[in-house]
Amino acid sequence: MKAIVPFKVINAKSRLSSLLTVEERTILARLMLQDITRTLKDSGLKVTLLTTMPFEWDAEIIVSEKDLNSALNDFLCVQDEPVMIVMADVPLISHKNVADMLNSPAEIVISPGRGGGTNVQFIRHPKKYHVDYYGASFLDHVRIAADNGLSVEVFDSFNTSSDIDEVGDLVELYIHGKGDASRYLRSITKLDTSKGRVKVVRGGEEGPVTVAHAPAKKYAATE
Repeated sequence: MKAIVPFKVINAKSRLSSLLTVEERTILARLMLQDITRTLKDSGLKVTLLTTMPFEWDAEIIVSEKDLNSALNDFLCVQDEPVMIVMADVPLISHKNVADMLNSPAEIVISPGRGGGTNVQFIRHPKKYHVDYYGASFLDHVRIAADNGLSVEVFDSFNTSSDIDEVGDLVELYIHGKGDASRYLRSITKLDTSKGRVKVVRGGEEGPVTVAHAPAKKYAATE
């Protein structure tokens, strides 16, 4: 079985810019990708990255200048085996999450993100399905499955619903993460529990963490 992970190489996680520098965002994004691809590989999946430019990683790389939906649908329409699509900002995904989705009898397993998005999909018959991300994509994907006569399971999981888009999302990664991304985050930030809702703020508490796939000097990014 295959897994495909779309990944933005340049200026990743721009909505974290009020807290993290360009370099920190780049490192965090690549560490999240590292945690995700490791989990998928350890779960027995063959991992492909979908990027808009060449990128060095321990996985098959597909480079496409098309929009996300067109690029993913080009990939799905030529696949003869099941495919899992995992967004690159779902670092809490676990081996059990992957196994539970793979073991579902449904033809489409959808893990929704917060705000109506779609974080993970497992597609048993890729040639009978297409994706439509952005907006209320969860509803769109349920509709697409129904239009194609495909059974659907909504996968309810804290791990796979926790996507890291906004600064407020970092609390979940800080508290619940067990991989390199969370360790890196804790090395440059800390929790503020002084009042109201818990927040992640500047000021690290742990030692530095590096990405195994490439040296830190390659992390320079531009706005």
